[in-house]
Amino acid sequence: MRRHEFATPPLVTRRAFLGLLATAPLLGSCGTPSVLREAGLKPVPPDGLPSAVPAPALQAGDQWQIRLREVLTGLTTDRATIRIAAVLPDGYAVAEEWQTRGRVEARYDRNLNLLRTQSLTFDPPFPRYSFPLAIGKTWSGEVLKRDVSPQRYGNFRQRVRASVRGWEQVIVSAGTFTALRIDISVNWNNIDVAELVGTTAETIWYVPQLRHMAFYHLVDFQGRYEVNNAVLELESFRLSA
Repeated sequence: MRRHEFATPPLVTRRAFLGLLATAPLLGSCGTPSVLREAGLKPVPPDGLPSAVPAPALQAGDQWQIRLREVLTGLTTDRATIRIAAVLPDGYAVAEEWQTRGRVEARYDRNLNLLRTQSLTFDPPFPRYSFPLAIGKTWSGEVLKRDVSPQRYGNFRQRVRASVRGWEQVIVSAGTFTALRIDISVNWNNIDVAELVGTTAETIWYVPQLRHMAFYHLVDFQGRYEVNNAVLELESFRLSA
């Protein structure tokens, strides 16, 4: 049966997951933490940070290096450089260079929500973000995800709910950052096969100064069975002035 393809975090696209319920962020693997966070969420913005975070103004040349890691084994399974190739009137053209997959091109709207990749389209854009972001804000949406080349098992309906939980400090390979945590839940079903259903949860730690997330955790269930548990972590970045 064809594997489920999904919308990954802004400026990141992968085809290696099967559906897409996020738990708390993991504290590393093999005895060596690679990400830490402060216990508990800050109920108000830390000093110097706005109560409402606007959408970032990305610039051509902005780039972020990330790694993909499985939670169960702790093994890094891929790395990528994500680069803003062009700023468009209605969004961004993004180029991704993956170690295992090569080059992938994608389009995002001005809210950093995925419109399409080389292999998938999202109608409307997958609502991972809803700027401005503020503690307690919630939003929802329904998305039709299709393969660019129509085929059986390739079309999914995704019902998305998201909320902004608060601020946390995260420590990743790229440094220590104050991030806004967003929890997202997705109920999905295959349009062609009624019994192919599942749930997904994502947790994103978005850092305004990076114009990007610093850490991302995904847990995916098909029916009652966990089929994916993985994280993306920021390793380095380079931003235009």
